Amino acid sequence: MSAVAELSPRPLAAQGGRAPAPAALLAGVGACLALAASSAALLPTVPSYDPWSWIVWGREVVDPHLGFAVGGGPSWKPLPVIFTTVWALFGGAAPTLWVITARAGGLLGLLAAFWLCRRLVPGPRWAALVAGALAAAGIVLTRDWIYYWLRGTSEPILIATSLWAVERHLAGRRGSAFVLGVATSLLRPEAWPFVLLYAAWLWLREPRLRALVAAGLASIPFFWFVPPWVGSGQPFLAATHAHEYNGHLGSHPFLEVVRRGVDLQPLPALVLALCAVGLVALRGRDRGVLTLGALAAGWWVVVVGMTLDGYPGLERFFLPAAGAACVLGGVAVARLGLLAPIGGRAGGAALVGALGLGVAAISLPWTDARAANLATQEQIASHAVTRLDQLSAAAAAVGGHHGVYPCHSSFAAVNHSVQTALAWKLHVTLGRVGTSMRHQGLMFVGPHDSIDGGEPRIDPRLTERRLIARVGVWRVYRMTSPGSDTRCVGG
Repeated sequence: MSAVAELSPRPLAAQGGRAPAPAALLAGVGACLALAASSAALLPTVPSYDPWSWIVWGREVVDPHLGFAVGGGPSWKPLPVIFTTVWALFGGAAPTLWVITARAGGLLGLLAAFWLCRRLVPGPRWAALVAGALAAAGIVLTRDWIYYWLRGTSEPILIATSLWAVERHLAGRRGSAFVLGVATSLLRPEAWPFVLLYAAWLWLREPRLRALVAAGLASIPFFWFVPPWVGSGQPFLAATHAHEYNGHLGSHPFLEVVRRGVDLQPLPALVLALCAVGLVALRGRDRGVLTLGALAAGWWVVVVGMTLDGYPGLERFFLPAAGAACVLGGVAVARLGLLAPIGGRAGGAALVGALGLGVAAISLPWTDARAANLATQEQIASHAVTRLDQLSAAAAAVGGHHGVYPCHSSFAAVNHSVQTALAWKLHVTLGRVGTSMRHQGLMFVGPHDSIDGGEPRIDPRLTERRLIARVGVWRVYRMTSPGSDTRCVGG
């Protein structure tokens, strides 16, 4: 957050913005939390692969009968596990509670975009409302946002923590801004240099916050490195997973990662974001817009640099910058409308509204497929609920935990994308559910599709295969090798 420090905000009155009423902000936050909770009843609610692993790890922390083992699943991510550890105290409700948490974070990200526009658009309130609506719509239409939001991933939370960190800084709430920056750092390592620089600035400028700064900085390496060290013996397990992951960058990683960053948000939002920064540069300094633009550019530099250093450079790594671009795009539309010499409040409002509609129309080639994907993802999530309910029934049909694991050494395998979900359902660590049938045991086989992933690979020594259960689309096989001791094989 060096850019934030360099471009410390003036009072809002001097910037031409407005200080949103605390009561309105609290009402907005309350509405986001209520909508997220309601969504669990109104929409299909099922975590995807990574969230299931965080839920399993959270249970391992609080369950004395399970060892804490960070392995056999995706990369470690601290902030979600902090939440899922608390939710694990609620037993079987933990998956739903986590999805509600993630959805609340996503909605709070939209509120952050709207609130930032209220701060960054000078003049009448209606101009800020148009900007905020465009910014929130742009975020919803970033690639795969609706999938992330429905399936309980951390990406929508990442947008929320990063945008609210900027908003709180602009509001003069620097302690809150720092805490939100730390939360962002517990989601993505790309945030570390920004938080470190912001911490150094706070240390010098805000001595009263030094205890908070010290605790926040200490928490980042602690939560990233100590739990994996305890759970796997490898403190840098997350970095190892990141380097080993194939990002499919092709022969030109730099060009591919830049293409991904450009493609993430609707292209008009990115173009308009550049316009917003350009307008400010031409017409005089506006520290809020410059801060947001500088942070977005800095995030791009860090992601591209880490990709060239061997990280996978996935599109979702750019999400904080994409969220900032959507906000700046909305701000550009409002400011362009306010620049026009049209007399009267009604004329200005009409022009800003017309510009907003024009931007929406121009964006259709980039957003129509993404808008159609909103309904598609709801259907896929609904199918995933049915599929995992059938997986639970299949596990029950073979005796549940004790039927699958009669011994401590017993083993099971399943399609790749539901490995973490089956570990939760069978109440075991992720290492006891494989995505390949490398030992004798029970093999759960479902369709090879986007919900379940590929079927388990089978060790060629396991030549004896017997179907012992069929529930819905799931088949359960007892896999053994001839002449081997099968007393610890389930089923």
